Formats: sequence, C-alpha cells, structure tokens
Amino acid sequence: MKTTAMGIILELTAKQKEYIDNLMDNYCAAVRWAFKRLLDGWKVQDIRITVQEKFRLNSRQANDAVYDAQTIIKSQYKLVQMHYENAKAKVEFTEKRIAKAKSPAKIAKLQKRLEKEQRKLAFWQNHLDNNTFPPVVFGGKKLFQERCKGNITREEWQEVRSNRYLSRGDKTKGGNLNTRIYEDQDQIHLDIAADPVQKGKSVRYNRITVPIYLAQKPSKKTGKINGINYRQTVLDYLKTGSAYQVEILRRDGKYYVHVSIEEEVPMPYNHKGAFGIDANPDGLGVTQVDCLGQYRGSEWLGQGEWTYARTNRRNNQTCEMAKKVILRAKEKGYALAVEDLKFKNDKSVTAKFNRMSHSFVWSKFLKAVDRCAAREGVPILKVKPAFTSVIGILKYQHMYGIAVHEAAGYVIARRGLGFDHEKIPKVLLDKLVKKKPEFKQMTNWKQWSAVKKSVLAKIKKITKRKKVNSLVSWQIHRKNVLGIG
Repeated sequence: MKTTAMGIILELTAKQKEYIDNLMDNYCAAVRWAFKRLLDGWKVQDIRITVQEKFRLNSRQANDAVYDAQTIIKSQYKLVQMHYENAKAKVEFTEKRIAKAKSPAKIAKLQKRLEKEQRKLAFWQNHLDNNTFPPVVFGGKKLFQERCKGNITREEWQEVRSNRYLSRGDKTKGGNLNTRIYEDQDQIHLDIAADPVQKGKSVRYNRITVPIYLAQKPSKKTGKINGINYRQTVLDYLKTGSAYQVEILRRDGKYYVHVSIEEEVPMPYNHKGAFGIDANPDGLGVTQVDCLGQYRGSEWLGQGEWTYARTNRRNNQTCEMAKKVILRAKEKGYALAVEDLKFKNDKSVTAKFNRMSHSFVWSKFLKAVDRCAAREGVPILKVKPAFTSVIGILKYQHMYGIAVHEAAGYVIARRGLGFDHEKIPKVLLDKLVKKKPEFKQMTNWKQWSAVKKSVLAKIKKITKRKKVNSLVSWQIHRKNVLGIG
C-alpha cells in the first residue's frame, strides 16, 4: 500500500533556494517539452537524451521528467473515456425523462438540456474517434484565463507553472539516488544532487543538504503521537533500503516535501460477523450482525459537522470516524460491510442535488476505511447498495425497534455475509400483493420494488397527497396501510 508522508523544508540559504528554484524551473520545463514531443511521435529514448542536454538535468532527472509527461498523457486519455461514458449516460437518462414527462413546459426544458448534453457527447465522441484529448494547460486553465485578462503578472503565472520537482526511487541505489533522506542527531535531512563534477572518467555530484520536518500529530496533553506516526514510519522504511519517491512543491514561498513509500500491511483475519455501515451526510448507522445473520446491536454515530465544516476539518473528522469503526470491528473480530457505490457524474440532476452530493463524505469515508482496514487487517465486504434502505424500513425497522439508517446497516451487514435473498414478510404479501403467482416469478429486488410501489400508493391514498416518493412516513402510517390498527 502506497503511503505519502508530508513535510516541509525548515531552512534554506539564499544559494540553496536559488538552486532548488532553478531545478524546479528546468524540471517543469522539461516535462512540458517532453509532453509536446511525445504527442509529436518522438521515440522515448530520443526525448530522454535531448531533455538531459537541453535542460541541464542528469540522466535520472531526465527519465523522471519524461515519465511525468507520459503519466499526464495516459491520464488524459482515461479522462476522455470517462467523460464520454458519463455524457452518454446523461443523454440516455434525459431521453427517458422526456419520454415519461407529460407537461409541455417540462418537455421543452428537458429538450434544451438534451441538446446541450448531446453537444458535449459529440465533443467527447470526436476526441475518442481521433484518439486525441483537449489541450492541457500547465498551471491551470483558470489562472491561464486570468493571465490573458491581465489579472495576474507574468511572474505569478511562471510561479505556478514551475513549482515542483519529482524524484523517483531506486532500490538498487539505496532508495533514491538524487534525493536522499536520512536522520542525524534526531534531525531528518534531505540531500539533493546538485552540480556535476568530473573526476577522471566518472562523474560525481555536489550535494545540497537541508533539514526537513515530517508532519506528525502529538497530543497537547500527553505528548504522545495521535494516529499514525508518519515520521517514524518513514525512518523505519529507510532502514530497509527500499525505493521511495520524493516530491518538492513550492507554495506561497514555502517548500513542502512529499515522501511516498510502500507500506506493508497484514493479511485480513477470518471474521466472526460483520458491522454494517449506512453512511449519510450527517453520520453513520452502524449495526452488528453475527455469522448467522442475527441482529446483535446497533447505534447512530452522528456527525453533524460533516454538512458544514471546512474541508480540512471534515476530512479529519471523516478519517477519525473511519478509524473508530475499524477499531471496533477489530476488537470484536468482525468484518466491515459497506455499500459499493460508484461515484460517477452520469445523471442529469438538479443544482440542489449537486450541492448535497458535492459535500457528501461517503467517497472520502470509503477511502479512509480502505486504508485503515488494510493497516489493521480488518476484512472489508463491499455489497451492492440496491434496496438496502427499503428492505431495512419495511422489514427490520419495526421488528427490532431501530432507526432507519441502523436498519439499512443491518441489511448491508447481512448482504456482506452472504444473506442476499431477503424474503418478503408474510404480512406485506397478504396485504399488498394481489397477483401472488406472478409475484413469485420476479427476482428478489423486483419483488421489493413492487412492494415499495404498493406502500407508496397506499400512503398517498391515506394522506391525500399528489405525490409520495419516500418511505419516511412508513412507521406513522404502517398500521393503516396494513389494516392492523
């Protein structure tokens, strides 16, 4: 598992600062130049040789610059494919909405949206057919537009285009030849290869050594490290002699260091049950289920700040919550069952839904859970999310007297343990299903979909509302719907 520890260069002399700035300028210029030559069809080896001579880089630095350019091109081709698939799905989704719409005004609005989406689809289709991608702006499109308008200076524009240096590792050379990291008298140092010096037939390099600080989170009360001690993790990794990558970034006059290492993780243990997690914008519904699929307790872990906190605080709280549930699962010897959601922008949705989904932490929570679970050896069970809330509300919420999200977590945990088929309760079959032979021929999910529609129709009739799309009021109207009041 790849792990990146972040740090900062503490002190720089004027000479060291000048050299690092020049190194960044040459490296970023080499990446841009290699990027263009790769698109022109040059051979990779020819580009490497020319980059080394043209930008005064050593062979390893030249190789890293060309590799960086190759990575950018690969990512752009993947982005074109992803944007095309999303655009195609949006067109199909809008066409279905138009087919179902009855109001002329709504159809007209959807038709305008469809035309816009079709233009985007044609744009990405053209790139896909010609094996091309849109122009890449090194430094960012927004800042480029600001530069064109004269809102930022030429120096500011060059600053964002030449603010990084990347050095890949090599196990045969002690980890990283161009940028070594070592500890001396409780201080970590970064040793950078500088100007070449000819010594007989061989070439050696002068070195620039600067002190760096690797971030860690000591407690103000106890002084102990909270969470992962990344500083010690990196130092222990250096003793193995394995390869590590170093990236130097310049932001607001400060020089940050990112050290990437391969972290070893234990094998997941054999679980005795599962914790089902139903994630929501304001917290988690957590339910414990034993190996037989039986309910063993549940709780709601509220996190209201997720809906309004700043990005850094929200990320920190998300990771802490992930670690909390992982450690609970490890203590019980359980696995963690989560929904395998796909985060794709492939639906024509409203601005309100976009705002809600943009701040939704589920994607970040899943990433945090994956990393933390790998470190602790906790198995992760990813299940399909279809009808988890519907089954939880209609079947288990009243049975166990638990909240909606805890009931959904129960369904997720059971599904993760292999209990995929959820039988329709007899009371629901008797009161809501009229054509039982046809109903039994349906798949399980279609059965639950039919039951949901019947429940919504009954609630709509009882409440005399024009439209009812949610099962939120199921517990209120349950007795009236089933005729058992």
